[in-house]
Amino acid sequence: MPLIRISHAASYAQPIKDRLMVEVTAAYAAVTGCDPAKVWVIVEEVDKADWATGGTSLAAKANAPSAG
Repeated sequence: MPLIRISHAASYAQPIKDRLMVEVTAAYAAVTGCDPAKVWVIVEEVDKADWATGGTSLAAKANAPSAG
């Protein structure tokens, strides 16, 4: 069974996450010919304090003064 894992640092309402899972499943099944019932999708919301790029968390970047 294919597993599609989506990690993001935003919080979405459940109806949006439901639609995301339905549409990702449909797209995967359409491209691969896989039975949609066998496609697993995990939507994971990661706190911005726990997600970093370049060694700096997204939370810290959001709180940093903007340049300019």
